Amino acid sequence: MNELIQSIRGKALGVGVLGTAATAAGYFIAGPDQFFQSWLMAFCFVFAFAAGGLGLLMIHHLASGRWGFCLQRPYEAAAKTFPLIALLFVPLLFGMDRLYAWVNPEAHHDHVLEHVMHHKGMYLNVTGFYIRAAVYFAVWIGLSSLLLRWSRLQDEHKADAELYGRKMRMLSGIGLVIFGLAVTFASFDWAMSVEPKWYSALYGATFMVGQGVATLCLMAFVARMLSRDKQYGSVIGAQQYHDIGNLIFAFTILWTYMNVGQFVIIWSGNLPEEIEYYLHRSHSPWPELVTGIAILHFAAPFVLLLFKANKKNPNILVKIAGGLLVMRFVDYFWTLMPAFRHDHFHVSWVDIAAPVGLMGLWLYVFLGALQKRPFLPLNDPRFASILSHPEERDTGWEADASDA
Repeated sequence: MNELIQSIRGKALGVGVLGTAATAAGYFIAGPDQFFQSWLMAFCFVFAFAAGGLGLLMIHHLASGRWGFCLQRPYEAAAKTFPLIALLFVPLLFGMDRLYAWVNPEAHHDHVLEHVMHHKGMYLNVTGFYIRAAVYFAVWIGLSSLLLRWSRLQDEHKADAELYGRKMRMLSGIGLVIFGLAVTFASFDWAMSVEPKWYSALYGATFMVGQGVATLCLMAFVARMLSRDKQYGSVIGAQQYHDIGNLIFAFTILWTYMNVGQFVIIWSGNLPEEIEYYLHRSHSPWPELVTGIAILHFAAPFVLLLFKANKKNPNILVKIAGGLLVMRFVDYFWTLMPAFRHDHFHVSWVDIAAPVGLMGLWLYVFLGALQKRPFLPLNDPRFASILSHPEERDTGWEADASDA
């Protein structure tokens, strides 16, 4: 298994270096504006896996389902990539004036924006942006470091396994609240503020749920890969894939509900300060793109994941997950790019090179963290209890339900 992971790591590093180098070249070939726009979109896409890994790890520590124990190590490996995410964030600091109109509203000769910034300037300012970013990364790295440290000590000291398990559960309870606030305000700062005259209270929650969809889809691939390991393969079964499929199904429905709810509320209110977001997306081909997202990000996965057989078959599940991962990237494009290109739609080669490069680098670090630890938390008393009762291994809330 380590040989397979090492092989994938090598390929990911090669793709990551080439893609990142091509993106850097795009700064000079396609221009600084294109470079920073593509980098922001790619950063948000890759950031989703680290944040989703940490959030789902804490949910697992509180829920303790068998599906969670099978994915605990991948969650931990994803959470361990936050130092890389912080490094990838740095280039955005050099392009703030090209990404965020609020940095210098006078340069845009927009009197409405100047008026808005008169009221929002206490929050939207460069100094505050820097300080809040430092706080966000301190929170995420601090939470992940503590959880990973206690998990490692649990592996090393079986006699104290229950103590470390209790610490992880206690931290996860308050940690989820702090984590949620950090991701919410980070989404406001890094993504929503590209259109500073617009706001939505649902934006942060939608951002987080989208991260959950992306991470769970990636975990389907990771679980399928790790199932080739003899010990891991003996633990994960059809029911666990079914649970992962159910989670993807639930998160996808929640993501759709929030997006539709946001649109309905803004449409019914029809207030000038709220409708700009949708006005930027009202000209072709943006409506056609959102129609594609509605079909491929919601309708098709919804229908496919209704069937238990599709969720229990890992080969089918990873194909559905792969399609959703592609649509997650398309959604980030639709979310961010109309702020810059609502009058002149185009897709640049840098828009493709940036996410490919950053994702390659992230996978290299993620897989390196994954192979350094045992694939299963065998010393966790809760997991040991599950393994000691074979008759309970493949039971779940939907184990006896008939196929849809």
